Amino acid sequence: MQRLLLVGLLWLGLGWAQYENRLLVGFQESQAIYPGGGTVAYGPAKFIAEALGLGYLEASGRVYLSQGSRVAAFGISSQGADAVRFLNAYRYQGSLWVPVRELARNLDLYYRNDYGAPVLALRPARLLEVQRAVAGSSERYILRFDRDVQVRIIANNPPRLAMIGVREVPEAPPNSAISFSREDWGTEIYLPQGNDPPRLLFLPRQVVVERGSLNRLPRVVLDAGHGGADTGVVVGGLREKDLTLSVSRRLQALLQGRLEVVLTRNADRAVPLLARAQYASSAQVFISLHAAAGNRVTVYSHPEVQTLRLLEKGRELSARTPTNQRAVLERYVAAPGSAARFAQGVSEGFATAGIVANTSQDAMYVLSMAGGAAILVEVGFEQLRTPQGREQVAEVLARAVLAYLGLPEAAPPRTAAPPPNPSPAGGVRP
Repeated sequence: MQRLLLVGLLWLGLGWAQYENRLLVGFQESQAIYPGGGTVAYGPAKFIAEALGLGYLEASGRVYLSQGSRVAAFGISSQGADAVRFLNAYRYQGSLWVPVRELARNLDLYYRNDYGAPVLALRPARLLEVQRAVAGSSERYILRFDRDVQVRIIANNPPRLAMIGVREVPEAPPNSAISFSREDWGTEIYLPQGNDPPRLLFLPRQVVVERGSLNRLPRVVLDAGHGGADTGVVVGGLREKDLTLSVSRRLQALLQGRLEVVLTRNADRAVPLLARAQYASSAQVFISLHAAAGNRVTVYSHPEVQTLRLLEKGRELSARTPTNQRAVLERYVAAPGSAARFAQGVSEGFATAGIVANTSQDAMYVLSMAGGAAILVEVGFEQLRTPQGREQVAEVLARAVLAYLGLPEAAPPRTAAPPPNPSPAGGVRP
């Protein structure tokens, strides 16, 4: 019995030794290292990105890997112990290594450990639908998935795109101009020929393929806080989730037509915090609405010194982007200090309306992925109790958005002149 146990332990030891320091990424194999002699497995960042088709960028002392709208950002340490302590990337032998499990968590990748060997792979994805939309001179194909995926342009015209990791697609209707081709790494999609090269925009579980004029309306995303089972604060029978949705809808009505307005929710439903934050990455203006007891207003922006991931990535790219393509990027990458200036403008707008408002900076997750001017506005319940109060809040925010974007305020609606008051002699009073 003891001999059998010894043989078993020896077999397990040999098996562990066989897999130790190996890293399996998709269908490829590389080396794993354990900085500082610890237990946290690190893998070569560029190799992982190439093996899984992820986006990759080194900029401003950080390394970014992305899948669709998800971005994993790592600071860079040259000491192994520091890298493990802060879960930073590790610069080792001239290459950058990233913590494998943390990368999997940030990008929703498949991860397991086989006898000491980390295994990293894409989770299979499904294309749910392809929707065509025309906005002015721009044409869009909206690809909706069951999870975030990486899409790359293979050919411009007609557009041919690689949907990496996509294993299931809907049946194309007869005589459709859209077709699919299954590949080992995922699926190719063929779109109809057009006059302009395509551009890609990544949103949560969506990829927008756009072509045509760049002269389109600025995008504003309105995020009504809470929703679904999460009621938020409740005061006197009023629920925060209802009040924020009411203000969002009123603000949408005031801006619609002059701007492209997107709501993170348009009904009483739950929206994950990550999805709310990812919506901000595609907006020139992002407003997250919340309520609190009392009658004060606080306008929060994210401190840029703590590094907004998309902003830093975008500003680094902007400096290296050809002039004729820079306009696309600058729609989603605000100048330094933009969020703080927008927050100040909102605060001053409330003050003009006779409402006390303060500005503050806080590293809120919902603002952490913003590319444009992103703020969180917390309004006192006393300002939101009545429809008139909610309308006033929406009007203050609408004016601040238009002022930030450099657009004139909408003219007040024309009303018919009141009928003249007759004088005793039947004439018109002066």
